[in-house]
Amino acid sequence: MPKRNAIVRFGLVLGAALLAGSIAHAFGETGQTAPQPGVPNAQEELAFFQSNRYTSPEPPAQYVPVIPVGKDFKLVGDNGSLALYMNMETYAIQIKNKATGYVWSSVPDERAMAKEELNDDWKNVMLSPFILEYFDAEDEALATSNYRSLQGKAVAAKPIPNGMEVTYALADLGIRLTVRTALDDQGLSVTLPGDGIEEQGNGRLASIQLYPFLGAVRRADVPGYLFIPDGSGALIRFTDHQTRFDEPYVGQIYGHDMTTTGFGWSNRVSYPVFGIVHGAERNALMGTVEQGQTNAEIVAYPSGVNTNFYWISPRFEIRYAYFQPTSQSMGGINAFTKQRTEGDKQVRYAFLSGKKADYAGMAAAYRASLQARGMLPEASGAAGDGADAGDVPVQIDFLGGDIEPGILSKHVVKLTSFADAQAILEDLQRQGVRRVTAVLKGWNAGGLNGVRPAKPAYAGELGGRSGFEALRNYAQQRQIALHLYTNYTDLLGGSPRTSVRSDAARMVTDRLAEYSYVSKFVNALYKDMKGYLLRPATALRLATDDFASLREDGLTHLTLDGTGFILFSDYGGKQPVNRTEAVGAYGRLADEAAKRSLGLAINEPNDYMLKHAESILNVPMESSQFMYTTDTVPFVQMALHGVVDYYEGYANHQADPSESMLRMIEYGAYPSFILTKEPSWKLQNTPSSELFSTAYEDWAPEIKRLYDKANEALKPVRNAYMIARAVPDYGIVQVRYDNGVDIWINYTGQEYSDGTVRVPARDFAVTGGDRS
Repeated sequence: MPKRNAIVRFGLVLGAALLAGSIAHAFGETGQTAPQPGVPNAQEELAFFQSNRYTSPEPPAQYVPVIPVGKDFKLVGDNGSLALYMNMETYAIQIKNKATGYVWSSVPDERAMAKEELNDDWKNVMLSPFILEYFDAEDEALATSNYRSLQGKAVAAKPIPNGMEVTYALADLGIRLTVRTALDDQGLSVTLPGDGIEEQGNGRLASIQLYPFLGAVRRADVPGYLFIPDGSGALIRFTDHQTRFDEPYVGQIYGHDMTTTGFGWSNRVSYPVFGIVHGAERNALMGTVEQGQTNAEIVAYPSGVNTNFYWISPRFEIRYAYFQPTSQSMGGINAFTKQRTEGDKQVRYAFLSGKKADYAGMAAAYRASLQARGMLPEASGAAGDGADAGDVPVQIDFLGGDIEPGILSKHVVKLTSFADAQAILEDLQRQGVRRVTAVLKGWNAGGLNGVRPAKPAYAGELGGRSGFEALRNYAQQRQIALHLYTNYTDLLGGSPRTSVRSDAARMVTDRLAEYSYVSKFVNALYKDMKGYLLRPATALRLATDDFASLREDGLTHLTLDGTGFILFSDYGGKQPVNRTEAVGAYGRLADEAAKRSLGLAINEPNDYMLKHAESILNVPMESSQFMYTTDTVPFVQMALHGVVDYYEGYANHQADPSESMLRMIEYGAYPSFILTKEPSWKLQNTPSSELFSTAYEDWAPEIKRLYDKANEALKPVRNAYMIARAVPDYGIVQVRYDNGVDIWINYTGQEYSDGTVRVPARDFAVTGGDRS
C-alpha cells in the first residue's frame, strides 16, 4: 500500500531509460545517427501532443440540436431557472434550462435510438428510470436488469416540493424502491432514501443506477464530451470514429473497501464528481454524489461498449460481493454482505450554460459546491510561515532513518540526522530558496518503516531529543514550517503501542486485515513483512495522545499520510464500523489536530478531508490514460487553486524533469523533493530502496532552479482562482486566473507566437495582471 505509487514512479523512469537504451542500441547496429533524447521530429512531436496525456484544442463550434419537451411530459417542478418535467407513464424526466431553452433528457432522443439496432434489453435499459443488480437470497447468483425488463410498476406517485416521489414495485423480486426527484436552488437532486428500500421476498438489491442515461449521446450526434474524475481529470470526447472497448470506466469513490472486497488494485476516485458537455461553452451538466458516496462508483460508458451511446452515472452499492474462505487451503464460496449499506443515496446535478459550460466551468461549480457545504479550508496559502509570504513554497522531505536487516535483528540506518537537515536548510537559504516547508520522515525511534504507528520519540541515531529541538528552534527562527510525518492507517507488528489482535481491523470474513507491506518488486528482503490496517477507533485514540505530546514539544505542523485517502470498514469488535463512520472518525482525528493548533499537510486527501488540509501533497498531475479517454485536464487543480496550496510528487523521481516542470507550472502546483544527506546506495537494503536518487549534493542546483522557475511563474497567482484554460494548438496551453494573469505553456520544440505573446520552445510566459 504505501509502496504502490513508488513502484509506478520507478517503473516510469526505468521504462524511459530502457526505451532510450533500446533506441540507441538499435541505431548503433545500423550505423544510423540515433535521435537525440527529448528532441523528436515534428511529426513525432505532434503525435505525442495529440495523445490523451495532454489536452487537445477545442474544435470549432458546431450545431447543437435542441429537442423540445416531450408532449407526454408533465411539469412537476420549477425553481425559477430550471423546469422539471416527468412522463407519468414511464417516469422519465426532462429538465429545461429556462434561460437558454435547452432540454436535458433521461432517455435518448427517439431519432438517435432509431439509428441503432438495439435489442429489447438495451432498449429497456435506456427507457428505464433505473438499472439494478440483484440476487436471490437462496443461491446468491448476481443478475443485472432494469425497471422495464422486470415489468416494474409505480404503485405510488406523489408531489413533493418542486418534484415527485415515486415508489416502484418489482413484483418478481419482492422489492420496492422509493425515489425522490426534485429541483432546489442548487439544481436537480435524485435521491433513494435509506428507508426507501423494501425487500419483501427472496430478492436482494446489490446496486442501483438512477436515471443513468441522463444526457446520453449517440456517437457524435451532439458535439461534446464526458468528464470523468480520473487522476487530475480526463475527457472522453464524442466521435463517429468507432472503436470497440471491452469495459467501461469504473472509478471507485474513495477506493474499494479493502476489508470487504480485498486488497486488489482500485481505480480510486477522491472527488465524486462527473459531467457531460453538449457543445463546449453551450450546455453542460455536472453531477456530484453528495450522499452514499462512501459506497458508490462513477461508471462511464464510451461509445463502443455494448452500444454506440456515451453515458455516465453513479452506481450505488447496496450490498458487496466478497469471497468467504471455508478452508485453510483457501477454498470457499462467493457471498454478499447481509446488511444494506448505510444511509441515503443521492446525486445532484448542476446545469451550466454559456462560458461556464465546459470542464473549467464544472471545476468552478464544484469548488462553489464544496465551499457551500463547508468542505474547503477557510484560508488559502497556509502551507507555511515563510518570511516572504508572496514567494511560492518548495517542500523538502528529509528521510531520517529506515530499517535494514542485521546479524541478529533489524537496525536503523542513519540517512539524514537532525543536524544534517538543519545544514541543508541553511544551505538552501544561502542560495536564496526563501520559502521552505520541511517534512521529517523516519524521525522516530525505529525509523520510517520499523514501527507504526510511531511513538513521539526522536531517534537517537539522528540526534535524539536535543538534536530535534535544535532543528525545531532553527526552523522557528527562520520561519520554516517544520512538519513531522505521521500515519494512522498502517499498523506494523511489534509496535509497543498496539496489539495486532486487538488493534488491527477485521475483514468481513473475520480475518485480520493483513497485506504485504513491501512489494517483492521493491525489495525482496521484505517480501514476508506484513502490514495491517489500524482500526479507526485506535487511530483516533493514538492520534489524540500524540497531538498533545507533539504540541508540548513545540510542533505546529504535521504531515498525515495514508489516513487522508485510505478508507475501509472494520468488522471487528461488538460494534463494527462502516465507511461512513470511519469518515467521521478521521474527521475527529483532524479536529484534534486543529484543537492543538497543529496544521495538517495531507497526502492525496479524499474530499471529506479537504477542509482539514493546510496543504495537499502529491496532488494528481495526470490521468490514467485509458484507451477510451481523449484528453487529460487539470480539473482538480482548477477547483482547488487559490483555496489551498498543493504540491506535485517528488521532482527527483520524474522521468522527464523538463516536461514535469512545465506541467507543474501549468497546473499551479509547487515543487517537492525527498532528500538524504547520505548517498542513495545506503537505501538498498531498506524498504525505501525504490528511492533511487536522494542525495542533497546531487540535487541542490536543481532545487534552486526549480524553485526560481516556480516563483517566476506562480508567485503572481499565489492565491488566485484558476478560472479558464485554452489550448490554441497542440502542446500550447493558456491558463487564466481571476486576477487577470495568464500563464502560457509551450511544451513543443518550436517557439510559439500568436502575434501578441511569444513563448520560447519548452518554456513558459506570464502576461497580464498587476505583477509589480
